[in-house]
Amino acid sequence: MDRFALDLVILSITYGLIALRGVGRLNIQPWAAMLLGASLTIALGILTPTEALSAINLNVILFLISLFTVSSALEVSGFFNYLAYRLMLSSDKMRSLILRVFVSSAALSLVLSNDGIAGSFTPVIVSMRRYARINIKPLLYALAFGVTIGSVALPIGNPQNLLIALESGVPRPFVIFTLYLLPPTLINILITYPLLLILFRGDGNDDVELIEVRNPRELLINAKLAYTALAILALLIPLFFITDIYSVSPYLTPVTLAFTGASVLYLVSSDRRSIAQNVDWTTILFFIGLFIVSDGALKSGVLGFLAHYLPQPTTLPGIFISGLLLSQVISNVPMVALYIPLMKSLGVSPTNYLAWVGLAASSTIAGNLTLLGAASNVIINEASEKRGGEGFGFLEFIRYGLPVTIVNSLIYYLWFMVINGHIIP
Repeated sequence: MDRFALDLVILSITYGLIALRGVGRLNIQPWAAMLLGASLTIALGILTPTEALSAINLNVILFLISLFTVSSALEVSGFFNYLAYRLMLSSDKMRSLILRVFVSSAALSLVLSNDGIAGSFTPVIVSMRRYARINIKPLLYALAFGVTIGSVALPIGNPQNLLIALESGVPRPFVIFTLYLLPPTLINILITYPLLLILFRGDGNDDVELIEVRNPRELLINAKLAYTALAILALLIPLFFITDIYSVSPYLTPVTLAFTGASVLYLVSSDRRSIAQNVDWTTILFFIGLFIVSDGALKSGVLGFLAHYLPQPTTLPGIFISGLLLSQVISNVPMVALYIPLMKSLGVSPTNYLAWVGLAASSTIAGNLTLLGAASNVIINEASEKRGGEGFGFLEFIRYGLPVTIVNSLIYYLWFMVINGHIIP
């Protein structure tokens, strides 16, 4: 069997395991499936070990480790528990609690990985049942939609955006993402909240009846660590933009700045071991495997072959259709990893900003359509069920997610049409 046929089998196994997760008794996590694909890519000679190592983008890996470190520190410190409980105490009605969960999760996902926020917030939402008589299902959906919508706006909001920012060659990605994606994201946040109220109207008692009242400060178990992590995050965000706009130094990039911030956090914290252990290492492993599998698909010729059958991502409609639909099959991060080299091979230049932000918006907002559209949905579902909370039904998720996805997609698409030719970064 030649290299092309071998890699076609490897890709079918890898993405088949990801797409079929949850069907019957098949419950293999995407990172495990991707590592299997990477190991087969090397073992069967699609890539040599040296080529496989070269395929791993260390900029992406270091950036993810750094952002996950900050997120981990906030979780270990009890900040997320503290914040969620404060949100509940300040809400006497479910509609106001839905608003606070939705907006806060969207805001946090602007500057931290949405998967990290999803994993950190879910246990807190489930625990709310101990303190109040509430139906947590609307809150779980508010969290799922919040982390997805909020993460669209910046390169650091989710892994697929980070891939596009670092792999597409787009100049000044922080500036480009902000100009093209932040305004429609804010509009979507404003519009999605009343849509959530419509979708969940009559879904139980609207009153938030507290059973037990605690001092929120008790949940902030390490205030010093929380303040340190927040201070580092507050310092990093403007520095990302400054180094994006001005060439201060070739060594001062968003990646090196984030890595430095994470290193300082480990240095000054007394809980450094807990922070390191709590980092989302499975996502890191997923990306290592993803880089190897994607490079194997490129070098074996499979990606070029598939380009004739996949929706052509050379126009904005084609990119939107590809992002929205293909993300439901293999999830959005693998979809973007496959499409970046495909778009480059089809002549999409780094300065074709609409194409790249269109890929970011469509692949990310696709997470609102089905349970499998984004890893954050699966994280919320598993974290809730693991703690005795309610999970998402597949068809149930589509029932709520379809109107949200249609509205969100239309806003992004219409915004791109309006600004096309009017913004010259």
